[in-house]
Amino acid sequence: MGWGNRRWATFGCAVAMAWSLLASPAMAAMGAQDNANEKSGQAERGIRFGIDREEYDAQARAAMQADPVMAAQLGAIRKVTLDEAASMDEPGPDVLVFDVEGSRGKGRVTARFITVSATREALGPGTLVMADGTRHVIEGDADALAAEQEGHAHDHEHDEDVEAGAGLFTRQAQEAAQRYPLIRQHIGQITTFNIDTDATGAAPGMNTFVFDVAGDKGRGRLQADFITVDADTERLGKGVLTLADGRRLAFEGEPPGEGEASGEGAGIDDLFGDMQDNIFTRQARVAVQRYPLVQQHIGTLQTFEFDMAATGEAEGVNEFAFALVGDKGRGQIVAEFITVDADTERLGKGVLTLADGRELPFEGEPPFPGEQVDGEVPETFARQDGIFVLQANAAMQAHPVVRRHIGDLREAVFDRDASWSAEGERYIFDLKGSKGQGRLEAEFITVDADSERIGEGELVMADGTRYPLDSN
Repeated sequence: MGWGNRRWATFGCAVAMAWSLLASPAMAAMGAQDNANEKSGQAERGIRFGIDREEYDAQARAAMQADPVMAAQLGAIRKVTLDEAASMDEPGPDVLVFDVEGSRGKGRVTARFITVSATREALGPGTLVMADGTRHVIEGDADALAAEQEGHAHDHEHDEDVEAGAGLFTRQAQEAAQRYPLIRQHIGQITTFNIDTDATGAAPGMNTFVFDVAGDKGRGRLQADFITVDADTERLGKGVLTLADGRRLAFEGEPPGEGEASGEGAGIDDLFGDMQDNIFTRQARVAVQRYPLVQQHIGTLQTFEFDMAATGEAEGVNEFAFALVGDKGRGQIVAEFITVDADTERLGKGVLTLADGRELPFEGEPPFPGEQVDGEVPETFARQDGIFVLQANAAMQAHPVVRRHIGDLREAVFDRDASWSAEGERYIFDLKGSKGQGRLEAEFITVDADSERIGEGELVMADGTRYPLDSN
């Protein structure tokens, strides 16, 4: 795999990627937030979401539920349906139209939706039209609107910084081109030096840039690698100068300067740090040394070296390869490494290949005591004796459906495993009361720091009878 130089890592990400994005108005419109919605052009009408559609609908629903006008007119929102056709007809890339159903009625919302973060949308200014035709003005989330205005100011400053960065790189690239004998011979003293962003984007190589260049001897097009020497200097690498008459003059570029690192790109250490001696490698070595299979065939580790090439070929994002030498033998290990905590890695599934070619697959170490494993309920999730469950108990005791069929609550057992696996904000309780017992699965909506209220859900009695919680 090829490594780009520092210029691409900084200038390229901040400037060259901005050029390619800004070339597309649609992408420029959604550049402020990765998960913002985007209305496509007329050739392909529709709305594209930067996150999973169900997740976006949930965020939009939460944004509408938090608005005081929506809450007063619709109550607890139970269903939202995006009208894509109507949304496309509204001006602005972030104005959407939703049909909304709540516990108090139905309505149609036309409003801006402001992406605050990857996990939150906020409702901007708009209008709620109820089923009976009454209209209500939505002022929108004042804090989100203020933050958006501040963000626009910062974006403007950032754009200026990007332009300044582009100008600095272009000046340094021009100086590098001006130094080169082939340029002085055919172009002369450079008078104009303009980057071609489209050609640069299409050029092979991460460090390759294309400039239209003119001087007192002639004009042409320069396509070449530019190598960052330091913060003030670019060096002209390998490329082609195409003159106005069509002649193509290939060149090798300038040799590295004294003290400049060899190779036209950042070394591995520039991108990953010293993988032979960093905290991860030290922790990985401890994990490998613990494993019985390694103790049996390799013994006490004497050298433990990160294998960059084999790691790059490994399938999993958590798989790493190391060359091993011990007092019993040598080999290579390719395995998953699982972070237990800040001080510990655990060896996962992998293969130990011995020097004689034998491959020994292994399953790795079991989870450590107290280790959080994917799929398990985290310790921080709501507990039976926690404040959420206490507030949920109060909400269930007050709910008319629960009171009608369960009676006075005698016992409410929180099913943590089932609740963790349930969709959205649904929680599950096994209830026993003065009238009967059943299982309740419902949304619990935080009203304030002291109370929860029950949203959409169902109570299933011990005999199998089901009661929707919105039926009073």
